[in-house]
Amino acid sequence: MLRIPWMASAILASAIVSLDLGPAQAQGPICGSRQALLDRLADRYEEAPSHLGVTQRGGLVEILTSPTGSWTIIVTAPGGPTCMVSAGEGWREIKQVEQDPPV
Repeated sequence: MLRIPWMASAILASAIVSLDLGPAQAQGPICGSRQALLDRLADRYEEAPSHLGVTQRGGLVEILTSPTGSWTIIVTAPGGPTCMVSAGEGWREIKQVEQDPPV
């Protein structure tokens, strides 16, 4: 069985959401201390980290999810701030599909 590592999934998710041109991005990024953002998302949306990965440059990518399906992606720069990348509704876990190895 071929499994996609979580880091690759997080990087892919980060690349995909970077294309999102929704209202949050039009207003500019929301950045602050990691703990402050985690506390705010937990208090307002009951979101908690559920997936994470490290970028090639050492950034920490985290996906926070809630029991109601809301989600947020945050990125923490090495030694720097944490910024919200994107957020939305309808998060669902899916079973990974087995794929044949490339020939």
